[in-house]
Amino acid sequence: MKILRAGEAHLAAIAALARSRSLSQLEDATARREGFLVSGYDEHVYRARLSAAEHFHVAMENGTVIGFVLAYSNLHFDADEWLNHHVAKELGQILVVKQVCVSRGAADSGVGSRLYRYILDRWTTTPVVAAVVAEPNNEASAAFHTKHGFTIMLSLRPQDGRLRNVWVRPRPTAP
Repeated sequence: MKILRAGEAHLAAIAALARSRSLSQLEDATARREGFLVSGYDEHVYRARLSAAEHFHVAMENGTVIGFVLAYSNLHFDADEWLNHHVAKELGQILVVKQVCVSRGAADSGVGSRLYRYILDRWTTTPVVAAVVAEPNNEASAAFHTKHGFTIMLSLRPQDGRLRNVWVRPRPTAP
């Protein structure tokens, strides 16, 4: 498996993968256990993030996108990202992991962890934050974030009405 910077050639596969892991495509029990995305992004949204996101990477195996991660800092928040702006008021500069997604066929093989490690090993200047849907409870994502050193900072209900637990991984301290 290779981790590469996402590019124009990956956008259709990224959007298709995101659709396949959308809460609207999964039964609640499956979604809780396997994880899910709620953001209904299409290629246009991902294209806009290609140059703006500090981290937009794909996991590739045999020429196929099997996972991706999208993360960006306060410098690249859109005006309508209420939750991100709220958290940044509390913490200052942050990196938000907006989406991490792994194909069903590659689930439980460490792809998501490798994508996260790729970012966490390179982003050491500010806290890293991820908002995880809590209604229905995304148990898989909660366990994943706990495993990677995140803790719940607070819970918020943005405009879409779905409660989010905001997970934070503090900036590493110098030894």
